Parts: sequence; C-alpha cells; structure tokens
Amino acid sequence: MLTAFALAVLAAAQAEAGGFHISIIGGRRNAMLTNLAAPDDMTALFHNPAGLADLRGRRFHLFGSMNFLQNEFEVMALDPERFPEINPEGCGQGDTDPCPWPIADDGYYEQAISPESTFGVLPFLGFSTDLGFVSRRLEDVVLSVGAYAPNLYGGTLSTEAPTRYFMTKGYFAVVSATLGLGWRVNRRLSLGFNVSYNYMRMVYGVRYSSIDVLTDEGEDPDWIADLVQQTYGDLDMSYEGEDHGMGWSVGALITPTDWMSIGLSFMVTQGPTFRGDLDLRSTRNPEVDLEEEFAGLGYSLPYGLEVEMPIPPAIGVGLNFTPLDWFEFGIDLRLWLYTVYTYQALRPLYRDDQTGIRPMTEASLSREKDYDLSTEIALGLLFRPFRTQPGLELMAGIGYDQSPVPDESFSLDNPSMSQVVASAGVRWQLHRNVRMSAAYMLLVYLRRDVTSSETSPPTNVRGQGLNHIPSLEIEVAF
Repeated sequence: MLTAFALAVLAAAQAEAGGFHISIIGGRRNAMLTNLAAPDDMTALFHNPAGLADLRGRRFHLFGSMNFLQNEFEVMALDPERFPEINPEGCGQGDTDPCPWPIADDGYYEQAISPESTFGVLPFLGFSTDLGFVSRRLEDVVLSVGAYAPNLYGGTLSTEAPTRYFMTKGYFAVVSATLGLGWRVNRRLSLGFNVSYNYMRMVYGVRYSSIDVLTDEGEDPDWIADLVQQTYGDLDMSYEGEDHGMGWSVGALITPTDWMSIGLSFMVTQGPTFRGDLDLRSTRNPEVDLEEEFAGLGYSLPYGLEVEMPIPPAIGVGLNFTPLDWFEFGIDLRLWLYTVYTYQALRPLYRDDQTGIRPMTEASLSREKDYDLSTEIALGLLFRPFRTQPGLELMAGIGYDQSPVPDESFSLDNPSMSQVVASAGVRWQLHRNVRMSAAYMLLVYLRRDVTSSETSPPTNVRGQGLNHIPSLEIEVAF
C-alpha cells in the first residue's frame, strides 16, 4: 500500500501545462490578426524574419499587452469516499450543516468555479539596423536583436474548491533573446533567419486526497486508507522547475506582383526538460517530514523531478493583398504540430545517500498525451480612410483557433479550448520618425464539455470564457 501511495503521489505530480505557443505580439498582428505576408514592423523578428529586410535605417520598437481572463468551470462531482474533505460526511442531512459544495441533480457541483487570479503579459523590446554603414553592398541586409516573452502566463485556483485536486497554482514562462537577419534578395524576394536563447520556468501546485491515492481504481477504500487520511489529511504538492535551450526560425517574403505578397515561416524550439525540487506536505500536520516518515518504513521518496515537455514546430503561411492604395486584406494560416506531443516523460530524482526501496521510475510515472494538430486561420482588413493622412491606419480581424488537446488528456492546469478571435486597432504616424499603435483583441473560448477524461482524478468539466487583450506599441526610426 505504501508503494501504491508513493507512486500515485509522484505520478500525479507532473505538470501538464502544454507550453502552448502564443503569437499575439505586435501592433499589426494584434489589430489585424494577419501579418505573415506583411510583417512591416520589428516583430517580424518573431513572426517572419524575412520582413526585417525592409526596415531600413535604425529602429527601436517597444510593445506590450496584458490579458484579462474571465472563465469558469462546472466540475462533475468527485467520489465522496475518495475525496471526503470536499463535503464532510453527513452534511446537508437533517439538522446538520449544509454541504460546502452541494451537488446538483445532473451530477455536477452547483457552484461554478473560476480562477482566483490569472495573469498574462507579452512584452517585446527590439532594435534593428541595416548594414549599409559597413558597406553599400549590405544596404539590403538588416540585423535585429530583440528580447521578449512569447509565453508568460499563469494563475491560481482556490485551495478550498474541488478543483484543488486538479491544480492550485500554475505558472509557465519563456523569456527569449533573439538575433535575426533579413536580406532583400531582389524586389520580389526577401529571406530571413533568426536564432534564440530561451529561458524556461514552470511552477505547479496541486492537492491530493490520501484515500484516493491509496485506493486502486474501482475498489472501495480500506481501513489503511482511512487511517492515512485521518493522520495526514490531504497532501499539498509544490514543484518548481527550470531549463534553457535554443530555437530558430526561417522565413521568406515573396512579392509576385505589386498588389500581392506571400509570407512563409517555419519555427523550431528546443523542448525543455524541467528540473527542480519537489515539496510534499501534509495538510493536517504540515511540519511532518514525509520523506523521513517513509524512510523509516524502508522506502525512499525523491527530492525532485525532471519533466520533459515537447514544444511543437510551427508553420505559417500568409497572403496579403493591396487592391487599392487605401485598402489591404490578408489571410494567415498557422499550424502548430502538436502531434509530436504524444508522451510526457517524468523522472524522479534521488540523492546518492538515500537508501531504501525506490518504487518511482520513469516508466511508472510518465503519461500518454496524444495531442492533435492545432490550426489557426485568420482574416484581416486594413483601411487608410483619409488621403490627407496616409499614416493613419484602421485595422480589424477575425479568426478561429482549434485546440490540440483531446478530452482524454484535458487538464485544468492548461484548460485549452478552441476559440473565436476578434480584433480591432489603429496605427498612426505621429511624426516622420515615430509611429504608434493601439489594439484590442477579444478571445471567446468556446464551451467545452469533457465527459471522457482519463486523468486521475477524472477532469470531467464544462467550461467557457473570455479573454480581453489590450496592447500598445511605439516605433522610433532614427
């Protein structure tokens, strides 16, 4: 039983955040949604580095956006025998106190659950210069450097709600430093390349019911499980891991006619292997050293974990049309090849001086993921409404993004839902050398009803939500 307990705790401890690409960086991208075939600001360094070739002179670029998330989930009631601390035994009956989490007739908890806190920010800082100062023959080559965070988001869920058995906290960060080069080969073709250094960090917390981890699926709890629950209560787990790696992308910008352009991009990012400490505590007796308790019984608990997280390659194809001087429209297709995310490896870490049986192995703790292809398609419009103000641009867009996560491996620490996206924004030339933009995006997370979860405990939930993303940008040429 002790072996089963340790295995269950560590198996559940792996963080399941998918590390999803976030590509909403840049004024044109956030206002119009389409920019692969018209990457006309320095965030081309990220989206399609071929666009850097047309950014002559020296330029400074600062962009920032924030996420304001509103979502909620209805959770299918968990087994009261396995999770006795959600609703005390006998609550809501006769003269007893009402249950903290009453269950509706459809089998879901009556109260919908929302995150206690969320955050998401996407900053970008960049500088570029053409190499004409080195040689006139290099005027068509532009060098750019940038620092940005393509993933910087997280949130917390209540430690009192039933969702505590899925997640209490989760944060994921990728901070990148990138060097890019764009080359205008001729008036019809430019090429680009970049290379990035990425620092990655993940924080994850969850709570476990002692009875649940000690009881095999389909079996009733025995007296040992009840005793452990009474002694230790639930168990809080906290994990922090970090890693670093490299990434690169290539891009092309083809202009077969003066009124049409084609953008192509391909991005590869080295997947991290997060390594960090594991902290496991009893909620009833938080000062108890669980590692020491198990050591006295002849078992070893690991002090840390290694968690592998594959990050899929990304392919982008875009078309941009300018039928009139005052009007443009674009179509972008982005594909994230999450089909590479079929399996997530988890390795327990032990100290050399630890003795006793080590029941936790990579084979026993790792999980199948079986993600699908993720597809985003977007349509964008750009207007220059005033002939006397050609530097004033109004933009709007609409798109659809398909979630790659199947119901079987859906999780609340990364509640991926398909979404409809709408955007609007304005960009204006304040001065010959200064341009600013402001944009607003609305992400509508489509309702998801998961009833076939294979996680433990089952993540059978119904949920939907909204995300409001305002952004500001300033570009300076000098």
